[in-house]
Amino acid sequence: MSGVTGREVGIAFAKFATNSWNVAASVTKGAYFSSDGGLKLQPTLVDDDAFGQVFLGESEVGDIEAPDISLPAVTRFDDHLYIFEALAMGSPATVTLSTSATGAVTSWRHVIDLSDSLDGLGVTLAINKKLYVEELTSAKVYGFESSDGDSGKIVTTYKLLGSKPTVTSSTNINSTVAGATYPALGNRVMRKQATLRMNKAVGSSLAAVDTVKFESVKVSYSRPQDRPFIGGQDFIDEPADNGFPEIGLEVNYPRMNTTAANSLFAGLRDSTTFKADLTYAGAYINSTDKYTRMYEFSALKLTNFEAFTAGANQIKPKATFKAYLATSTPTNMTLIRPMRLTRIMVNSTLAF
Repeated sequence: MSGVTGREVGIAFAKFATNSWNVAASVTKGAYFSSDGGLKLQPTLVDDDAFGQVFLGESEVGDIEAPDISLPAVTRFDDHLYIFEALAMGSPATVTLSTSATGAVTSWRHVIDLSDSLDGLGVTLAINKKLYVEELTSAKVYGFESSDGDSGKIVTTYKLLGSKPTVTSSTNINSTVAGATYPALGNRVMRKQATLRMNKAVGSSLAAVDTVKFESVKVSYSRPQDRPFIGGQDFIDEPADNGFPEIGLEVNYPRMNTTAANSLFAGLRDSTTFKADLTYAGAYINSTDKYTRMYEFSALKLTNFEAFTAGANQIKPKATFKAYLATSTPTNMTLIRPMRLTRIMVNSTLAF
């Protein structure tokens, strides 16, 4: 007898209403994740280990462990996951028209800044497994990591912390997930489209001369969350920020040269503050704009520099940077907060 395979699975989501934790929203946006993150119902069994008994009696169900899952997806220039990024960062600006011309496709600029908190924000996630729909009624998107994958594609993994899964939802059923709007395939973000520029925060505006050669680069962003169990329910209440956001940039260089040697070693020694931007530019939307994904960093500190050798192998340095709040805006930047994400695409809909 044939069974269900992964290629039959569909995943869709919707932002839930503000401060509506564990109230399911009807999913409307499809996403091409390559895993369900191992989502499962995991109740805690409470055993009785009191004196006076030889064997354990029957257990009772206690709290439900909060699902903490990572959902990987091939990064695309124009899909629905800008909503996940906005929910993780918390502050999407009003979408502005980037370029418009008669007879041409209009491009739109989405700028996502860091907010002070993520209170009240989150998604309902539904996974159509054909025999049933597994719903994560509420989840906080508390971070993501973007890095190089196979064949030069960029993969972004989103971190979610949720309430509890159910397979008996009356809000999201098979037809709900199947009826969601899924983005077009293709239009992937690739390493070959990337430009990384970096110089000192007090230096001149970032320019072509500041372009850094790299073999791989990773952007990581995470906000630590608490997991509060409260009276009257067996799942966690809405998580809240539980520490400073952690933002990092990790660069793996090709064979070591002066730029990737002396200057970085000195930067580590002197606690130099750098500014940087990482831009992926895709196909042209119109004669002016390309599909774009750009990270900006106002204040990067080098926290680790490695230049290991093994035998006669090439020396390929690795640098790890940590993003901070800038004391003032760097030259020709309007950014003080540690990171900003800007996307140019044909979608004109505000994340929320």
